[in-house]
Amino acid sequence: MQTKENKRKEGWEYEFPRGEVKYRMTNDFMFKKVFQENSRALKGLLCALLDMEIEEIKTVKVLNPIREGDVIDDKSVVLDLRIDLNDSRIVDIEMQVEDEGNWEERSLTYLSREFDQLQTGESYKSVKQTIHIGILDFTPKGFPAKLYTDYYFYHYNTGHKYSDKMSIRVLQLNQLGKKEDEEKMPELYHWAQVFKAASWEEMRMLAKENEGIKECVVTLKELTADERARMQYEAREDYQRRLKDAELYGVEQGIEKGIEKNLVYSVDNAMHNLNLTLEQACTALGVTLESYQTAKENHEILA
Repeated sequence: MQTKENKRKEGWEYEFPRGEVKYRMTNDFMFKKVFQENSRALKGLLCALLDMEIEEIKTVKVLNPIREGDVIDDKSVVLDLRIDLNDSRIVDIEMQVEDEGNWEERSLTYLSREFDQLQTGESYKSVKQTIHIGILDFTPKGFPAKLYTDYYFYHYNTGHKYSDKMSIRVLQLNQLGKKEDEEKMPELYHWAQVFKAASWEEMRMLAKENEGIKECVVTLKELTADERARMQYEAREDYQRRLKDAELYGVEQGIEKGIEKNLVYSVDNAMHNLNLTLEQACTALGVTLESYQTAKENHEILA
């Protein structure tokens, strides 16, 4: 009997989709789902990110898999990918598309959380090497405009490495396109292209680059055809969209309130300093008496 794995190896291009990739790898749910479903794809990605050979990976275990039926929001499901690699490293990978202005603090928080792994009675020597990897589609303010960077704890003047037990790596997808990066780190470059790919034609071409990428692309194709995975993906997209709408509404409300407060302050100031009546002050500032009264009632600002 032919297994699903054999079918994938023998006919992975059969009935391959065409056109736009609707369920993209930059969606943090789909990113995590693909790699928790396919350990070969995950091993390929880890080799590229950590400059390892596939033979060096003995075991890999996803520590926080998504369960069927999970509600995909920020309260119930953490969508970073926590991995125990060779029972000697904890690797935390996060896909982050929007620049929320807090990447440095966010990444340090994730790194510290994973590093705090010892149980009561365990020796400090037992702590595993912990690596946080951010796959971003933006360049945080002040960061170098490089495709891939790694950060360790060093002495500021001498360059002495304090420890390699904690480090942060950053893959910036928005920095794709430099020939020197493709030549220097072709495997990682191709993985970055997979995450940015917008069409199935691009995906199919990239799948020919190496086995890990092929496994990733085929798994994405399979999940795209899975109604339950699609529903979770769309729920995540809808949740993020509602968050953005709420944020924009809050900004708009804040601006509106600020305008109203300034309006009341300006009218009252004109009345006091220029000895004008309320009507005269409103006319001088080009606002209606009704708008002043409404703003004053909304914010309960005393003259």
